[in-house]
Amino acid sequence: MNKTSGESAMRSRVEDAVGLFKEGFNCCQSVFGAYSDLFGMDKEQALKLSCSLGGGVGRMREVCGTVSGMAMIAGLVCGNTDPNNQEAKTKNYETVRKMADAFKQEHQTIICREILGILEAEQSAAPEERTEEYYQKRPCVRVVATAARIIEETFPELLEENDRKEESSGQEEEMLPVLNEAGECIGKAERKAVHQKGLWHPVVHCWMYCKRDNQVWLYFQKRADTKEDFPGFYDIGSTGHVSDGETVQEAVVREAHEEMGIPIEEARLHYLGTMKEETKTDGRCDRELAYVYLYDLDIPFFAQGEEVSEIIAVSKEEIEKKELEGAAYIQGHQLVGEPVIIQNREWCWHEGEYQTLVKPFFDSCGI
Repeated sequence: MNKTSGESAMRSRVEDAVGLFKEGFNCCQSVFGAYSDLFGMDKEQALKLSCSLGGGVGRMREVCGTVSGMAMIAGLVCGNTDPNNQEAKTKNYETVRKMADAFKQEHQTIICREILGILEAEQSAAPEERTEEYYQKRPCVRVVATAARIIEETFPELLEENDRKEESSGQEEEMLPVLNEAGECIGKAERKAVHQKGLWHPVVHCWMYCKRDNQVWLYFQKRADTKEDFPGFYDIGSTGHVSDGETVQEAVVREAHEEMGIPIEEARLHYLGTMKEETKTDGRCDRELAYVYLYDLDIPFFAQGEEVSEIIAVSKEEIEKKELEGAAYIQGHQLVGEPVIIQNREWCWHEGEYQTLVKPFFDSCGI
């Protein structure tokens, strides 16, 4: 997908937070430490100040350390120093609540043990060793990225200087077509304005499948933890915006190549129809007209791009458990063959798209 100057500035800070966590710092240190320099704080001092709040405060699994990190940033931005200023106190608390609500929208809770699925209290204060297995089994990287993104959505002024530097380098804001509710193009606008104002705009969704050993497999991407929207969630094979001056089919081909490394053969690409999606999150309303495609893979070979952290295969039967039966979780497989259990809440939800467009195509072809 094309990147705007504002997104570049945001992405660098989210990556900083995720990078700190992968270095071994706890969740609160990672979130707070990624922004400490914006307030003139010494990095070592910032890491010491936030270290005790990791693991849900001293590894007691109470309030998630990333939420504590967000609250600390809110204190630096809009905290009060006058004990008699009720208005300032209220504004700060309202801001913290707003950030916590945005966090809950993605993770259902702000409590560490509930995020991790821990049923009993931790008996030891000793943290686990950071291994590849640790990062695979825990959602902490995605949670850190969520908190960092919420900070930037709540306090965009923190990154204004970075934005100005990007703009001065000559990069232009991506322009998107603007549609009316009938799907007719009525103009164009900057990507940021399209999302802020809730303007209808075109996107492409490309489902991908392959028939092997009398089994139908669909392929999905796991969005990178540094993505602005829904980091770490599972999604359709490739998705993205249609840029101004670009045809829908050109966008499908481009996105499939950028995200999945697939050179699209037009004879294998099937246009299924359109779906409207309207998603409201904190501070924005995203209204999209999705042009939906299905791609028949001859050989499931991928070269994933930087916006994709993993590609998985899911059988048609398992997908239909989720899409048609509302199963709480289904089983997929990593491309190396290892099974992976995916909960329903870990998916980017494209309501009705499989039932309305994909399944009828499969049924008509006897797939």
